[in-house]
Amino acid sequence: MVFDEDTPHAIIAALQPDVLVKGADWPEDAIVGRDIVEARGGKVVRVPIAAGYSTTAIVERIKRRV
Repeated sequence: MVFDEDTPHAIIAALQPDVLVKGADWPEDAIVGRDIVEARGGKVVRVPIAAGYSTTAIVERIKRRV
């Protein structure tokens, strides 16, 4: 999801997801929206970073094809 704000806090608050996934390079206490998800009994999952699979890399590949 694309957002214009500095953080996805407003989107997470609006969507109220059950699971929030973030790269393991983010410390648990720095994950925006964690409070919202966990307050509802949801789960925050940190996943290992895989080379070449960043959001930035995916967007760049899309731009080259358009």
